[in-house]
Amino acid sequence: MVAKGIYFPNIDPKNPLGEVDQLIYDISRILKKKIIAVWARRKKAKMIMKNRCIDSGKVESKNNNVNMVASGFYIPKSNPEKPLGEDAHFICEEESTMGLADGVGGWAKHGIDAGEYARELMLNVQNSVKQEPEGYVNLKRVLDEAYLQTKANGSSTASIVTVDNDQVFHGINVGDSGFMIFRNNKLLYRSMIQQHRFNRPYQLGNDKRSDTPKSAQEYRLKVQDGDIVILGSDGLWDNVFVSEIEKTLMLRNVDGKGDVHDLASFIGQLAFSFSMDGKTFCPFAEAAKHAGQERVGGKVDDITVLVGRIVVQ
Repeated sequence: MVAKGIYFPNIDPKNPLGEVDQLIYDISRILKKKIIAVWARRKKAKMIMKNRCIDSGKVESKNNNVNMVASGFYIPKSNPEKPLGEDAHFICEEESTMGLADGVGGWAKHGIDAGEYARELMLNVQNSVKQEPEGYVNLKRVLDEAYLQTKANGSSTASIVTVDNDQVFHGINVGDSGFMIFRNNKLLYRSMIQQHRFNRPYQLGNDKRSDTPKSAQEYRLKVQDGDIVILGSDGLWDNVFVSEIEKTLMLRNVDGKGDVHDLASFIGQLAFSFSMDGKTFCPFAEAAKHAGQERVGGKVDDITVLVGRIVVQ
């Protein structure tokens, strides 16, 4: 699995591709001073959070029949005390596996950085993935092992996906992170949100009130060549409607040949722009309305977007 990573949008005003691109460009100019102020911290985050098993392009995948070519985008919300944010992710090229964790921000009032738990959990997941048999990754076993090995304070959601040599997609999810699968640029399937109540997701952790991998939902379905898998933290799903992602794929995944690096970057930029819009109506506002709460504007949060394309040899 060939993988790339990007942690902050690189917007080219000389090549606008429609109304959505122009919106992102306009917002980026307004936020220019803020972007410059936090650039150094995000550059550090890029260096530290680059949790990939193997550098892209240096090895061939163990999965000779089916691969998942993937790329990731991550931008932490601006917080000088937490320059790395609270999300963590990885892409394992050889095993066609990727995953993410979103540290639960509520721990901050107890002086705990939940991002540390998320990062340790994903590192342990990576290590477990690399120990799995060739051509097949047992995600339940991987998550169980990683959970037991993670000792940091705090808690996080977790979402991991893989594809095996039999062309079967496997996913496992705890909380409000999750995945969507698109075929011919239309939504085919999405994971379910797990939450105890509105805005209180299921979460793995060492606290007695936290959930365990027993709460995880598992998914299996047959995939086809060209299917697009999008894995995201709630910073994505709370800000971008499915219809916007479908529009993006129709524009940038023409004939199923869109570059996953470009797709991850653009979708992440889209989520960022909506998160900074104080007047937009976003999925989080819609969910709040169903919960009997009124909310206007995007939801500022860490944003992680991982995009994989299924390739059948």
